[in-house]
Amino acid sequence: MPAAALPGAGALLIAGGAGGAVLGKQVSPMALPQTVAAFHSLVGLAAMITSIASHMLHPNANGVHKTAAILGDFIGGVTLTGSLVAFGKLNGNLGSAPMSLPGKNLLNAGMLAGQIGLMSSFLSSGGMPELVATAALSSAMGVHLVGSVGGGDMPCCI
Repeated sequence: MPAAALPGAGALLIAGGAGGAVLGKQVSPMALPQTVAAFHSLVGLAAMITSIASHMLHPNANGVHKTAAILGDFIGGVTLTGSLVAFGKLNGNLGSAPMSLPGKNLLNAGMLAGQIGLMSSFLSSGGMPELVATAALSSAMGVHLVGSVGGGDMPCCI
């Protein structure tokens, strides 16, 4: 890692540690599922940030690198928001009833098709707009996918 990147990396480590400390103090040690969900959300955020930063550092990388960046961004977004929903349901901050939108399977299929389109566009042109759109759409997918699960099945999600 270049020496110029060390202050930024240190700041991110401190921010992540502070966020983890805040979430860790809000969750009882006996409430392990909530704790796991809370910390998984941080893992998702880290995956998104790392994927986007990797592309910013290497915008002309090969296809394998670009594929890893877009998939990390997608998986990170779903993990971030899905884990936050799981935490909210397990901790009692959100209702435990499953979210049941009309046409939810078509909505899921449409969001997946959008993700595939964004990935295809990103792999051909390699731009930041696709990464940002992937982060936004995958975050919406995480809320919808995990929100559609009832609270009793929530530990299975995490």
